[in-house]
Parts: sequence; structure tokens; C-alpha cells
Amino acid sequence: MAVLASWIPCCTRHKGSGRTMKSKVLMFCVICLFWACTASGDTLTLKNGQVITGIFLGRSSAGIQFQGPYSTNIYPSQDVQSLTFAPLSPPAPAVPAAQQVWVPAGTILLVRMVDGLDSKTAYTGQPFSATLSSNLAANGYVIAYTGTTVYGQVVEANSAGRATGKSQLQLQLTQIVINGTTIPIMTDVFDSQGKSSGKRSAFRLFGGAGLGAAIGAIAGNAGMGAAIGAIAGGVGSVIQKGDQIQIPSETLLQFTLQQPVQLPVAP
Repeated sequence: MAVLASWIPCCTRHKGSGRTMKSKVLMFCVICLFWACTASGDTLTLKNGQVITGIFLGRSSAGIQFQGPYSTNIYPSQDVQSLTFAPLSPPAPAVPAAQQVWVPAGTILLVRMVDGLDSKTAYTGQPFSATLSSNLAANGYVIAYTGTTVYGQVVEANSAGRATGKSQLQLQLTQIVINGTTIPIMTDVFDSQGKSSGKRSAFRLFGGAGLGAAIGAIAGNAGMGAAIGAIAGGVGSVIQKGDQIQIPSETLLQFTLQQPVQLPVAP
């Protein structure tokens, strides 16, 4: 029993010693980490010759507050020989701004409708969406690729027999989405009219000769000729059904930029 009694305190001492050792190791790691972070930190030199490396926290009437490797203390100003600050880290390099190019007035935008429109249900101010059917280019740069989203609105919508006795749809592009940013644009008005009093007004539509004219116009626009082959497939057209005008989804429409606009070059 005496041997057992003497062994228990010994074990207790060994266990306590192990916990103490772990605490010391942990403290040593924390100190090493602090010194690694403050190796090039601020330096406080006291008049008694002591040099402390750490972080300057502020100055008050009580003295200089300084965080050293072990603790944070306030050192009276009369005890301080000098205070040297670590050099500031160089600023992060600025992200270069995207190159901007002016797209001139007169530039043709050939778009493929996403939303269908019908003069029977459309209304003035109604928004619609479409996508570019060919790359938009200017001054030798590609600004937006085929498939880029554009938005527009119905400028005028009339249903035959409802207002003027003839159906009419007038459309205009108002925005283009570049790199996730919606940018205002202004184009001419696409105007389609239906019959009035038994007489058919002129259509402005694509398909047949209309599509050929559009392709010819695009081929003359720098950087767009390569898209001609892709345009020919799956083309819809403006149609008249009874007295109403319909512009189905997938219809190709041509717009012309009326005012120059500055847009970023495509990456």
C-alpha cells in the first residue's frame, strides 16, 4: 500500500508536467508566429537600450502604446529614444481598364428576336429582348460577339380596327449588354405595317430578297462578313396573319445605330 501511495502522486506529477509542456509548446508556437508576422514591423527603442519590435498602436498623454512579442504596454514618452515604422506594403497593381472604342453612327446591328411580338397584343413601351446575329465590330476591334443580349422596346403598336384601321409595329433597340453591364444605345425604328382598307402597306421584313439585302449590308461592315454563313440558317420573318402583324421569335431584324456610342473592346 505504501508503494501504491507513493506511485499515485508520481503519476499525477507526470500528467501535470505533460500538460505544462504542451502549454509551453503552444505558447512557443504563438510567439514564433507573432515574430514571423512582425519581423519587419515597427521598432521601439528605449533610452535604456532595450529594442522592441512589434506594432505601434497609438500615442496619448500617458505615452506610446506598443504591442511587443509578449504583451502590450504603454511606455512613457520620456523613456522612449526613438520609434521607427515599418515600410508600407506596395499597393496592389491596378486592374487595367478595358480599352474603349467609339462605335460610329450608321453601324448596322443584325439581331435575332428572342421574344415574339404581335400587333394584336403588343403595346407601346413594351420591352423585348434579342441577341446579336453577327459580331459587332468597329475600328478593327470586335466589340460584342454573336449571341450578345440586346434589349429594345415597342415604339408604336396598333391593331387593325382598334385605332387607325391598320396594324402596325414599330421597334427600336435601346440597350446592349457588354461584360454584364447594360449600356444605352439608340437605333433607328424598325417599322412594319399591315393592310389598311383592303390595301397592303410596304413591309420591311427579312427572308428572300430582304435577307439578301441585309447580308449585303453586313458584308460591307468591317469585321462582320464572316457571320454571313451563320445568318442564313433558321431565319424567321415578319408575317401578316389576317389584319395583324406578327414578329415571331427567331426573326432577324436590322437596326442602324443613330448615335455613336463608346463601348469596351471584347476580351
